[in-house]
Amino acid sequence: MTDIFMISEIILTNLGLSPNEAKIYLAALESGVASAQRIAQKAKIKRTTAYSVLEGMVRKSFILKTEKGGHAKYLAENPKNLAERFKTYQKSFENVLPELEAIHNKRDIKPKILFFEDEEGILKIYEDTLREKPAEILEFNTSEIFKAFGKFPIEYVEERKKNNIRALRIAPADKMYAKHAKSDKEELSETKLIKDFDIPIEINIYNNKVAFMSYADKIGLIIESEGIAKSMKKIYKLLWNRL
Repeated sequence: MTDIFMISEIILTNLGLSPNEAKIYLAALESGVASAQRIAQKAKIKRTTAYSVLEGMVRKSFILKTEKGGHAKYLAENPKNLAERFKTYQKSFENVLPELEAIHNKRDIKPKILFFEDEEGILKIYEDTLREKPAEILEFNTSEIFKAFGKFPIEYVEERKKNNIRALRIAPADKMYAKHAKSDKEELSETKLIKDFDIPIEINIYNNKVAFMSYADKIGLIIESEGIAKSMKKIYKLLWNRL
């Protein structure tokens, strides 16, 4: 398939279609009125599998079915019609969003804990701090970050600045953090350095979340809890004001 077909396949799966459904829809779109066998060949899927997928998509109205010469033929629904349908789905979802958020934010919901592994997982925690768009992030920094990533994650700092997210940093008084402390204005940060501050993990406190990142163990977790986050913020501010 051409690049546009590959891109369209990704978009269709993001909209909720299975990989086979996306392949079948695009093959049917290109084929016009066609048999299951022809669509299967173009989609490079087994005929028996293609038939099952086609019938499922007929029921969902993604594919139209007709009879021609005593044989079943299939035709992809107009993409514009699908776009209008997804707009309707989005509008319907937005209409019930307040009720869904009310359910999500009930007081009796237990704290949510998300666990992450490997360096890639730790980077996802950084991504979450940006996605949450807090006014500020309270950070307990560790020198272990330089052992894990080799250098300060300046790309993350740039993204944080773009989102106008301020960072307060309590960090060890080593050469690396002393250097970044001098760049507080450029990094939209305020840093306070402590001698012999050698905690092995980084802690980020933002909105109703507290994130812990252990670079040596290559693990991290996010606790989402209003009570825990408030308590951690008070502890942080108490220390911050005494430095």
